[in-house]
Amino acid sequence: MISIVIPTLNEEEYLRKTIEHTLSCAEKKEELEIIVIDAGSTDSTLESIEAMRVKTFSLPEFIFKKFLSMNFGAQQSSGEVILFLDADTFLPEGFDQKIRKVLQNQKVYGGAFEFSFLKPDWKLSIITFINRIRYRFGRVYYGDQAVFLRRSALEEIGGVPENPLMETAYLCKRLRRAGKLSLIKSSIKTSPRRFNEHGFFKIAWFDLNMFIRFNLGFPVSPYAEKYWSKNLKT
Repeated sequence: MISIVIPTLNEEEYLRKTIEHTLSCAEKKEELEIIVIDAGSTDSTLESIEAMRVKTFSLPEFIFKKFLSMNFGAQQSSGEVILFLDADTFLPEGFDQKIRKVLQNQKVYGGAFEFSFLKPDWKLSIITFINRIRYRFGRVYYGDQAVFLRRSALEEIGGVPENPLMETAYLCKRLRRAGKLSLIKSSIKTSPRRFNEHGFFKIAWFDLNMFIRFNLGFPVSPYAEKYWSKNLKT
């Protein structure tokens, strides 16, 4: 069983489409479990998936603390593999079998997928190129790469680190100390809305700043309130 945990906040535009796409791409739908943890949406996020066979939880106290949603979702799941999926990210065809194949190697604790944008332009293609260099050499993956891991591995490292920003990167950093991480060479497709809504160069500079601070060991948490208050999404 693969448990897919989707943290949400004001995601009515994408959530249903993401879940439908996930189910359509799976080779074994009957071996999937989807859990949505909503951090107090003010739109119709949960209403948009009412008719779907999905576990949902509404926990407004988790707002701007995505790591809490991730940990809670993992605790509510029953799969031996957990996949953390952003609500605006679309998985590749046969993703579930690709994950199972990678995890046949018992030394592999988890991994992620290749990164790409939905309908990229030349500027976004630059971001994609830089990202691929970053994670192929550093083996630290971000939330928009659909990070997956063994349940036993998550328990071994004590859960998702309590950090309000770049939580998945901190998770991967901790995982790498315990075991191997694998990159599946099939691309996810994620929305470029942050760049479209707030300006390409502004977001690119912010992300670069966070990347540098993270790699130098400086805290990124002081920037969390600024990030979340602008995006109001997970």
